[in-house]
Amino acid sequence: MRAIVAIAKKDLRLMFRDKGDVFFTFVFPMLLAVLFGFVFGGGGAGSKIKLALVIESESRLAASLADDLSNDASFEVTRMETREHATAAVRAGKAMAAVVLPTSLAEGAGAMFAGGGVEIDCVVDPTRRAEAGLIQGKLNELAFRQFPRMMADPAQSKQMFDQMRSSIESSKDLSPGQKLAGAALAAAGESFSRSLAGDGNTGAGEGATGAGFSPVRVNVEELPKREGGPRSSFDVSTPLGMVWGIAGCVGAFAASLVVERARGTLARLRLAPISRMHLLAGKSLACFTTALLVQALLIVLAVLGFRCSIAQPAMLALGCTMAAFGFTGIAMLIAGLCKTEAEANGAGRGALLLLALIGGGTIPLFFMPPVLQTLSYASPFRWAVLAIEGPFWRDTAISEQFAPLVVLFAIGAIGFLLGGRLGALREAR
Repeated sequence: MRAIVAIAKKDLRLMFRDKGDVFFTFVFPMLLAVLFGFVFGGGGAGSKIKLALVIESESRLAASLADDLSNDASFEVTRMETREHATAAVRAGKAMAAVVLPTSLAEGAGAMFAGGGVEIDCVVDPTRRAEAGLIQGKLNELAFRQFPRMMADPAQSKQMFDQMRSSIESSKDLSPGQKLAGAALAAAGESFSRSLAGDGNTGAGEGATGAGFSPVRVNVEELPKREGGPRSSFDVSTPLGMVWGIAGCVGAFAASLVVERARGTLARLRLAPISRMHLLAGKSLACFTTALLVQALLIVLAVLGFRCSIAQPAMLALGCTMAAFGFTGIAMLIAGLCKTEAEANGAGRGALLLLALIGGGTIPLFFMPPVLQTLSYASPFRWAVLAIEGPFWRDTAISEQFAPLVVLFAIGAIGFLLGGRLGALREAR
């Protein structure tokens, strides 16, 4: 163990002596995190807004609204069983908002002319306020489209006008003359709705929106803020900076290992009373330690500098550990695949850049179009971002965080084994 620690200390000293490696490992990720934080502070837009839809009402109105939402070009709708599941999807970043058509939907429509109204519940991610405004506007638009259909539905219109008459008759603020006029108005409206039903006119006309009248109330609620600080765009950008810092470690240590093998340094180290496994373990420990250090540095910057808060500290520590372990394995694999320093600095860093582009290292996963989101499953950056984002600011259920942790552990183990085997073959030649 003493030999492993000594080798790790040696590699850490060499890394800190290289100003380029220090810049790309520590300074560049911080600049990236701050830059993306200011960029994302203004919001963003994707190709479609993902909605989690819960239908609690069995009314025709709810079915019609659900169909219109599903057919709207602005939305990608996923139906879910309960409010809790839909809210969890928003918190996990799988949906931008949860729309609930409650059981009281039909009753509210029936009481529209008696002081009631259609109510729709909506839970949004507070980091996506621009999209939240669009969602609210679209829900109001779709609800307006239902108004002619409600008027043309004999049962629905009868309920509305019956409740309107009952409300007029029971009112203590209206004079007898006003009650009579109100009853006449209800009769005229009911007669008009019957004519719509008779004509079969159930389409959604543009003129359905009367000035100053809204048949719907959208109850928009943000996900509860965590204790300890507000959400901000730096919650999103900090994990990106962290994975870029880890990528810098990978590039630096993979190139260092290739250089030492090419120059015969590894062969001379093997003359010491240490095994090859101890040698690789020491270099891996140096890479792993640096990766943890840069992540800790960015977390401190986010918490102290930008007032970010950590939702699940223990799970974040585990996520950072697995991310460091996974990318350490990638460093060993790149070192085993590359023959020369030029290959490590060129092909190795180029491969990391490509994986970062498709894995959420430059653009957050929820901003990506569907094709890139599918490709991102092949990138270790995706799993590192998920492992860090979940406990850092999304506060996702612990059960949902195990998948990226397991994937990162597998990447690290496979990378270390394959990289060690390939390196041994190159040294034997």
